Amino acid sequence: MWQLERPTPALPSSYFWTWDHSTNWMLDDPGNLTFGCYNTYLKRPETYLGDYRRMTDLCAGLGIKGILIWGFLRDSHGGVDYGKRVADYAASKGVAIMPGVGTTHYGGIYFEGDHPYCINTFLRDHPDARMVGEDGEPYQGGVCPSHPAFRAWMSEGLDWLFREFTIGGVNLENGDFLVCHCPRCQAHKADWPADDPEFFRQQAMSYIPALEDLAPHMTKHLITWATYTGFVPGSKDEYRTGTYLKGNMFCQRPALIDRIPPQSITQWTLTGMVRQANDPDPSLRPLPLSAYLDDGVPEAALTYPGWPADLRAPGVRGVGFLHQGSQWCGDRYELFISTIKEGCLCAYRAGLEGVSIMNETTPQHVPSALNYLAFSHFIHWPEDTLRDFGRKTLGQILESPDEGETYIELLVALEGGSLTEEQTKRIADIRMPMAHTICAWSDRDNLRILDRWRFWDWLQMQATHGLANRMRVATFL
Repeated sequence: MWQLERPTPALPSSYFWTWDHSTNWMLDDPGNLTFGCYNTYLKRPETYLGDYRRMTDLCAGLGIKGILIWGFLRDSHGGVDYGKRVADYAASKGVAIMPGVGTTHYGGIYFEGDHPYCINTFLRDHPDARMVGEDGEPYQGGVCPSHPAFRAWMSEGLDWLFREFTIGGVNLENGDFLVCHCPRCQAHKADWPADDPEFFRQQAMSYIPALEDLAPHMTKHLITWATYTGFVPGSKDEYRTGTYLKGNMFCQRPALIDRIPPQSITQWTLTGMVRQANDPDPSLRPLPLSAYLDDGVPEAALTYPGWPADLRAPGVRGVGFLHQGSQWCGDRYELFISTIKEGCLCAYRAGLEGVSIMNETTPQHVPSALNYLAFSHFIHWPEDTLRDFGRKTLGQILESPDEGETYIELLVALEGGSLTEEQTKRIADIRMPMAHTICAWSDRDNLRILDRWRFWDWLQMQATHGLANRMRVATFL
């Protein structure tokens, strides 16, 4: 795997976001999935180790701090033993494994299995702890955060997690916009600002005690918690109108921001705050790569209506999460360098300390490899141009900074539909000598040439088959 020279990153608390069941880096496992968020793990337990060891090697080589894993602990992929192996290997490489922890939903600390810190086990032992829906009926799979046994269960589980595993942090979620309507939870409103959205109040009920327990780890670990919203100020009346897709937080400032330990890290959803590929207004779609070729800070990137240039996230510490390049946006296998660049640039300008993107597809898939390399580059140099990306990052993968720059120039032309016959011939002329060398196969050093050839072979296929508009061909490295 690549080992790139990287400086101290401008966005140091950046990480990859994954579900275990749909992270497919071991391509021959018949249980590989490409969809879902609460799925059974159908792959071999050994594949869990292989997927995340390969991803760890990539992170170590690209200067990316951590890997968030939802489904970190399951009986079906080795339980505690395999969780330790994944965490220990990453720690040995300087990469932080961040288990996803569901406080009141999403499995708990031990996502799936017969374990005391699994939500299903807790609900089996405390059937009266089920979250109550608006209709007064128990909600399947959700835990009431005001139940008398909840606080001790979560506190003991978090303590066990950090004692048992060499992890580098955790990511807390509580079940998106779920709200418990039991009398205890509703009584909690009396001591809470009336204009605060219900789902933020519900998050506070489970996040605040968990974060207080985690406070001793916050100086050395990534302790993040999900808001499920962007940080664009809005009105409570806009809740559930779809406005959250544009980054609205339905208030001017969530009350829990001022009640959590200040060193915890708020994870804001940036997905709707950046330009959208499906926006009905073409002028509001992601900028063409040409806009970033020689300008690392184009005005259009900082004047998108969904993210005002002077807007900063509330609270002391924050990171952003982009869903682009995943099943959630319908673009799991697509190239989205423009969005990565925009997200990193705007996050940096807004004072965030990190960005996370999905990382479930293998870098053997060339568009995914380009996305991950761009992510690595722009968390280190968010204000760089694409030409800089070509020279400083792709240049380390390809033959030289000049070749990296040439590759970016040709990719920009391909995306923009301006690739000339001469440029198409240039791609073939660079690719063909490498193919001849690989065919001769004189020694293992040709593996390096093979890696370089794969990028050029993919680019030639796109140019030859006229797929510049979407670049979705599943060409694998």
